[in-house]
Amino acid sequence: MLILQAILSMAALVQLWRTGMLPTLYLILLGGLLVLLWLLVWQCQRYKVRGLLARLFSLLLSASMAVGCVFAQQGLDTLSSITTGVLAGPEAQAIVTEPFIVYLSGVDTRGDLTENARSDVNILAAVNPVTKRVVLVNTPRDYYVDLAGTESKDKLTHAGLYGVETSMATLGGLYGVEVEHYIRINFAGFMAVVDALGGIDVYSDYTFTSVGSPGYYDPTDFVEGWNHLDGPAALAFARERHAFATGDIQRGINQMKVIQAMLDKIKSPALLTSYTRLLAAAEDCFVTSLSSDQIAALVRMQLGDFAEWTIESYTVTGSSSSSTKCYSASGQKLYVMLPDEESVAQAQGMIQSVMSGELPPEAQADSAADSTSAESSEAA
Repeated sequence: MLILQAILSMAALVQLWRTGMLPTLYLILLGGLLVLLWLLVWQCQRYKVRGLLARLFSLLLSASMAVGCVFAQQGLDTLSSITTGVLAGPEAQAIVTEPFIVYLSGVDTRGDLTENARSDVNILAAVNPVTKRVVLVNTPRDYYVDLAGTESKDKLTHAGLYGVETSMATLGGLYGVEVEHYIRINFAGFMAVVDALGGIDVYSDYTFTSVGSPGYYDPTDFVEGWNHLDGPAALAFARERHAFATGDIQRGINQMKVIQAMLDKIKSPALLTSYTRLLAAAEDCFVTSLSSDQIAALVRMQLGDFAEWTIESYTVTGSSSSSTKCYSASGQKLYVMLPDEESVAQAQGMIQSVMSGELPPEAQADSAADSTSAESSEAA
């Protein structure tokens, strides 16, 4: 009987592992508890402990296995319901088979997100669902760029005053790409999503204190190293620039650290199976051009293979200057950041690398090493 219970315990753990619904550490702890419980039952029988106590431990072991099996089956059923079936429409098919670029925009507004507004966060995410590679390119809000639809220049943040499409086209012109999709979120929505994720873990390059923002968060302390952040703290971390010598450059780096932490958290099976809850948490605070079918297709793809993604990030740089020739504020002298052409070219290369299907640098190095090893073996 003990041997049968031990076999069934292992089967229950394997089923739980297959669902991907629990972190590996939890599975190890659960396995350890089951082993201890099994040893208790074994010791009871070995030393002929009173029958009632032995049967109680045996009952606990059996109940643990039953709960584990039920939970595992529910998880597998959930995965099956999401990952099976035919994708609806060519757009949903394309989103999981072809590379695309999405504009991530963060705006400081309490009004309707469909309104035109300046964007404080301007990140292009180049995504290749086949190679499982993402490159995040941050462009500082004060970048002095050619404003799409005009023959003039302006600060990037001002492009949002003419609509999210203008921001997309302006960034597309800067990097020589077509930006197909956008996700736009305000501060309230950002905090709601981070809290719905249960917080995020972010590595800070510096110890610093952020300036408070009335209505959103108080001054917040961060230490160099790992910080666990809830919604308000994550927003404070992503918005701070005055604490750094490089100002907006470091803010952009921190913003991408936050986004990467969110992506790492979101791609876990336990959260993906309830992705609608995450969307509902910020439904009044974000808008996107991605359809519900496209979002469902991306979730289904990830749950179908549990693939590991490579996420890289890069921030373009520039030099401080001023200009009286900004399209949205003609004649006014405004601070601008003149683009560093070398860093723009670097960003262009990273984006094109993703879009053309190239593997990430480390994967290319591994492939080259394997090829060299194979050639050496053949020569020998």
